[in-house]
Amino acid sequence: MRDKNTKSLRTEFLGFFVISLVASLVFGLMSYLIVENLYFKAKQDLYEVEKNDATAIIEEMKSILETTLDAGHFNDKLSHLNYDTSTYFINIVDEQGSVLYKSHPEEPQQRDYILYRAFNLNGENNIIFLEGLYKDRPYEENVLVMVIILMSVILFIFVFFRLANNRINYIHEISETVGRISKGDMASRIRISGQDELTWLADNINMMGQSIRERSLLEEKMEKSKKELITNMAHDLSTPLTSIIGYLNLIKERKYKDESNLAEYVEICFNKSQQLKQLISKLFEYSKLTSEAIKLEKTNLDVNRLIDQIKVEYSHLIEENNLQIELDLNVEKPYIYADPILIVRVFENLIHNAIKYSKKPGVLKIRSMIENEDVLVKFSNNIDRKQFKNDDMKRIFERMYIKDQSRSQGSGSGLGLAISREMVELNGGKIWSQLEENQIVFIIRFRNIDSYQI
Repeated sequence: MRDKNTKSLRTEFLGFFVISLVASLVFGLMSYLIVENLYFKAKQDLYEVEKNDATAIIEEMKSILETTLDAGHFNDKLSHLNYDTSTYFINIVDEQGSVLYKSHPEEPQQRDYILYRAFNLNGENNIIFLEGLYKDRPYEENVLVMVIILMSVILFIFVFFRLANNRINYIHEISETVGRISKGDMASRIRISGQDELTWLADNINMMGQSIRERSLLEEKMEKSKKELITNMAHDLSTPLTSIIGYLNLIKERKYKDESNLAEYVEICFNKSQQLKQLISKLFEYSKLTSEAIKLEKTNLDVNRLIDQIKVEYSHLIEENNLQIELDLNVEKPYIYADPILIVRVFENLIHNAIKYSKKPGVLKIRSMIENEDVLVKFSNNIDRKQFKNDDMKRIFERMYIKDQSRSQGSGSGLGLAISREMVELNGGKIWSQLEENQIVFIIRFRNIDSYQI
């Protein structure tokens, strides 16, 4: 699940967009103000040059007109001057204000500056007026604006991708790692960075890869264990089967002394076939438990009541094997949430195990207790300490792990405790064993139903 503190990738990229937009707008505005100021100064300098050129022209006009004999020659004299008629408007007036000469029939609608010079013609004073227009440069301003806009756009793109670069690279990293995982490299991991949807995605991909890797290793382990199980079970099944076939051949060929000897052979075949049946039954039960097809029917169980029932059912068998059973049940009834059939099978397996390995005569003690939030059930019995070592406690729940005594007697399958562990773990519990002085203790732990949310 996503953490409440996880940021939104949309919000993160929206923030990058806003920051980039603000940066580009500020840059564009400041650039425009700076360029406008510089361009204004540059225009003033150009205007001054144009005005100086106009001053030179009006001075030249004055010089030419002062040498003119009469007013009729204005047009001819001035036509020889090289000036832009669209920029300069020339008017010549006398002392009374009468217009003696106009370069344009209509007055200009705009005047940027006016220059005038007085000159004397045939003893009369006249004035030359030069009305000028500064050259229009709209393309220069447009070019500058376009350059500023272009630079602002470039800055926006640069800032946005600079800010988003880490997340974009992270997307590429995720993509490459997923590609490696898809090719079977389950050990590949994505570096966790940030707190957004990409981080959540990377974490989930890592967990997925780890899950697939663990499942693959588990399948390999199960396949290896299955092969070992088949090999070991083939050996254990062949032993009683060989005996059965051998004694049946003796009976078939009538190689027995008398009817008593025949009955003995039949009894041996019957016992071996029962042993064979038990081995096959154990194998089938273990295969069923380790498959995914089993369905549990859990309910609230009174552990003390189950133990009492087990005592009643197995008291006769326990006494036959020169053992006594003692119960030490918790005063407050412990309840667990589990499948009753499987839990009874676990208790039965532990009782059978105690019967096999107990030092006789001896005592089988069953104890129930509540410890913090857990329910503990302990099975303990006396043993010959020489038969067991601490290393045995680490392997005792492995499949096909059988003590030499049990194997030599042909009474063990090596699956009883392995089956018990599977049953306990299927119900959410844990089982282990330990040596305490001259006793072996099997401990089963479940969550107390009062502290367990069903």
